[in-house]
Amino acid sequence: MLKSLYIKNYAIIDELNIEFSNKFNVFTGETGAGKSIIVGALSYLCKGKADPSIIKTGKDKAIIEGIFTIEDYMKEILDDADIEYDDELIVRRTITNDNHNTIKVNQCSVTLNFLTTLFDEHIDIHSQKDSQYLLNKKNHLILLDKYLNNKELLLKYKKEFNEYNEFLKEFNELKNNTYDESQLDYYKFDLKELEDAKLSIEEENDLINKENRYKSSEKYITSLTSSIDLYLGDNGAKEKIYQLIKQLNIDDDIINVTKDKIESLYYELNDEIDKLDNILNSFNEDELNIEYIEERLYNYSKLKRKHNLNTEELIKKKDDLKEKIQFFEDKDYVLNEKQKHLDELYDKAYSTATEISKLRFKKAIELENNVIEQCNDLMLNNVKFHIQMNKVELNSNGIDDIEFFVAMNNGEELKPLKNVASGGEISRLMLALKTVFTSLSDTILVVFDEIDTGISGKTGLAVGRKIAQIAKNTQVIAISHLASVAACADDHFYIYKENDADSTSTLIKKLQGEEIINELAYISNTDNSSMALEAARELYKTAQESIK
Repeated sequence: MLKSLYIKNYAIIDELNIEFSNKFNVFTGETGAGKSIIVGALSYLCKGKADPSIIKTGKDKAIIEGIFTIEDYMKEILDDADIEYDDELIVRRTITNDNHNTIKVNQCSVTLNFLTTLFDEHIDIHSQKDSQYLLNKKNHLILLDKYLNNKELLLKYKKEFNEYNEFLKEFNELKNNTYDESQLDYYKFDLKELEDAKLSIEEENDLINKENRYKSSEKYITSLTSSIDLYLGDNGAKEKIYQLIKQLNIDDDIINVTKDKIESLYYELNDEIDKLDNILNSFNEDELNIEYIEERLYNYSKLKRKHNLNTEELIKKKDDLKEKIQFFEDKDYVLNEKQKHLDELYDKAYSTATEISKLRFKKAIELENNVIEQCNDLMLNNVKFHIQMNKVELNSNGIDDIEFFVAMNNGEELKPLKNVASGGEISRLMLALKTVFTSLSDTILVVFDEIDTGISGKTGLAVGRKIAQIAKNTQVIAISHLASVAACADDHFYIYKENDADSTSTLIKKLQGEEIINELAYISNTDNSSMALEAARELYKTAQESIK
């Protein structure tokens, strides 16, 4: 959850610090007071791109800082980034007039992509764009698949389809390719050249090491000769260690344990010195034949330049050339074998797609009933919601084409969602869907920016209760112009502006007790008459009792 939000020099905000509850937080206030600006700052904190225009006029930088509780899903992300944490996550964004944007998480600098990974699927900021998202048919399958709650099956299909699709591309490329005799001769020449070269990654590395050793032979010889002489020479280390071991020839169990260890190390040291001696002797042997070494390395270099490939890729290219030659010489057989494999991949993917399709059909009926139930709670009592599924050719999404259909009133035919819903209706339908999907996700915060637009009266109270229902499991921040929605909140913040001759500033106050009643009365009636206050008090009592 978001524990607090600090904003400084952002738009018309001088400085604000807001502490939130983990339930339903509501912002009310006059139009233009800055409610949406606060939500904008929160959105910018989580994923917005740097934009110096957000800086308050006359200031050189803007700062936004949020303190979040550590959620389980965050721990792996933070561990992978080597960011330390206890029970809080502090995210701070600073932007200056020269467009110098800094992002820090627990004092560690991070990228915007990191913030996206941290928050994109876990903080849901609802605005009018979300309604457009709902109306877009291509997103309906995404929403239904989210409701399946079976990521493993969907990922399995993605992997199988990608394997099939990649092999299909290779198959079609091979099928449509025609080679003439000159191409065949060219492939055979390249293959023979690569086979004759007898390339090996191990050999190339060995040749490079030997070449480097030869070029530094004087340094090697001097260093090795001196080192070996220190050990093997007159009065050298070998003789002294041997004498040390003889001196420890004492009848004492404790000393004998140490003596045995020293003796073992003595023999190991002799073996290692022998290895150094072999390297020294190699400078006079054929293995450092520099003419041969340079000739072999030149051959490697020539082939890498010719094919623009590294050694590992050159070795793989031999198999590719063999396949092309075989295809040219026996095209029908090769295509037949590849067709069999392609069919196997298709059948495997289609089988999984069919399994997903059956699950989608089952879950679509369940989702329809769930959405209708939520809509009834929101006083959309005559709504009909249907998920239309049509079979299509195998594609990256399976074999289903999905579209949401709806009829908002009795006697109306089901029509595509984009052709039916009005402003207030689409807001409530969106809220109904969010109630369903939020419970299935790892969302830690839902923000509603005026989701009650276009509704009034009892419908507002239904919307407020539905938001409060979401807030039982997920933190909610909502901007509202409706008293009936605000009355359902756990914490109520009043946003207002102060003006002087030079500037305008947004301020915030957390309302308590009678202050909440006064604000609800003002929202409902734009006055605080005794009748308005009594109605507001009754509304608040009714709302709070209904959500508990």
